[in-house]
Amino acid sequence: MMLFVGGCHQGKAAYAAASAGRTPRPCATPEEALTSPAIDGFHQLCRAILEAGGDLNAFVDRLLTENPGAVVVCDEIGLGVVPLDPFERRWREETGRALCRLAAASERVERVCCGLGVRLK
Repeated sequence: MMLFVGGCHQGKAAYAAASAGRTPRPCATPEEALTSPAIDGFHQLCRAILEAGGDLNAFVDRLLTENPGAVVVCDEIGLGVVPLDPFERRWREETGRALCRLAAASERVERVCCGLGVRLK
């Protein structure tokens, strides 16, 4: 697995495509992500799972098992002001934990800013 994280509109998908040779695409459903070679907008997928009452940890388990070679692109959503809304806080916290698990299992992790990557792992 390869994981690319960074701020919104920082060129993560283009950088991941150039680095990994696979163009990340948004996945409409968790099932689609389990077979996609490159996932864009992982944070939005996490939000959809939580809004539907799903278990994000279980999804990450499946993703790591069923699609271990995926390229995953995700916005950093845990920076800045802590939201007042409980769901918004939960989304950020659970997505952050999911990213920690993906990073631990990934062979490569990069943070992208202004289209430039910094290798973390």
